[in-house]
Amino acid sequence: MAVQRNKKGKDKRAEKVFSLPHYILLMAVCGALRLRFGAKSVLSPSFREQKKKGAMLVLSNHVSPFDFAWFSTPFLGKKVSFVVAETMRYSQPIFAGLINGYRAILKKQFYADYTCIKNIKRYLDAGVSVILCPEGKVSADGRTAPMAFSVAKLVKWLGYPVASSVISGAGLTRPKWAHTTRTGGVLCEMDMIMTAEETRSLSAAEVMERIDRALAHNEHAWQEETGRIYRGRKFAEGLENVLYRCPECGEEFAMKTRDGAIMCDKCGFSAVYSHTGKILPADSAFGKCPDRIDKWYDLIRESVKREVEASDFRLCESVDLMMVNAKGNGYRYAAKGTLSLDREELSFVADPDDADRAEDAPSRISVPVKNLPTAATLPGVSLDLSGDGVTYRLVFRSRKASTKYALALEAMAAE
Repeated sequence: MAVQRNKKGKDKRAEKVFSLPHYILLMAVCGALRLRFGAKSVLSPSFREQKKKGAMLVLSNHVSPFDFAWFSTPFLGKKVSFVVAETMRYSQPIFAGLINGYRAILKKQFYADYTCIKNIKRYLDAGVSVILCPEGKVSADGRTAPMAFSVAKLVKWLGYPVASSVISGAGLTRPKWAHTTRTGGVLCEMDMIMTAEETRSLSAAEVMERIDRALAHNEHAWQEETGRIYRGRKFAEGLENVLYRCPECGEEFAMKTRDGAIMCDKCGFSAVYSHTGKILPADSAFGKCPDRIDKWYDLIRESVKREVEASDFRLCESVDLMMVNAKGNGYRYAAKGTLSLDREELSFVADPDDADRAEDAPSRISVPVKNLPTAATLPGVSLDLSGDGVTYRLVFRSRKASTKYALALEAMAAE
């Protein structure tokens, strides 16, 4: 009888964390996206075996907003959920309804969210596999970003088998910076990183080393190696929000894009972003141009690194502060002001003369740099911030500088 009661208790817990109608809807949507973009899955024998045995924690790289479609479908027929950035609920009202209905696990980005950690354990204990993207945000340059060491501690505390999901091509199908989707194919490879026993026997450092090795990926190097071709409209448009610094004259925020070209308004530099992933200078009169997005991005990263090394380093930009609306399914305007970053803190100070400022808008928000290894951004457009349990979105009013803020935070965190 005790066994039956335990089984009933487990089933009851599973019902609270799993919605069959939303699961069916999710799998249908994911299936449609897979057909639309030519996605394929490759599942290792060890992954298939663990899928039969029971729940597991899956760690995935994160290269596009559509990644949920690639790493969810391999679990067709098995209960699965995933950790979702809380800000996804506020992007569009439909997302709030779907995320809440599916009972996905919410996470405040780059914030010590203990409720999220406890929920991951609760779902696994209820027999529901959980998918987590430990980078914390969609990659801006197509590469797996450094992951916090806390993910190794989480793995050891949970004590469940750990699988990997490595997605290739999704960051080329729908880049974070792009305004359009492209065709060319997506590959999702699922494998096991470690057993439950190994999560207990390995040191945290050994666990982290395995995770880093398993999830390492570079979309642009992969495209070059495989010779994949990706096609779409307005192919380069939006790229200036990531590659915001001219490789020829060094001017910042003077880059523009049109169709498949990116150019500098100051010096006239121009290049074409080709369907092979190569960046080709339009005029031989200019110096050597980085031939891939990741290589150009590295030059910008090094420039920001040198800049933040100065003791008087400081960034200041005019922004609009957005807060979550009353329904919890979108943002509302709260105040305009100045977003500043120095070596000590990232802070927002509201404009005291703003006649449209909301009554509940904070006059100041401040987060120590040591607590921010990076920031979630819409390239060039906005930066998300969690403080005191509240989520804010800061929208840049003039210069599209959110990528530079994220790079500066990463540079200081790496010191």
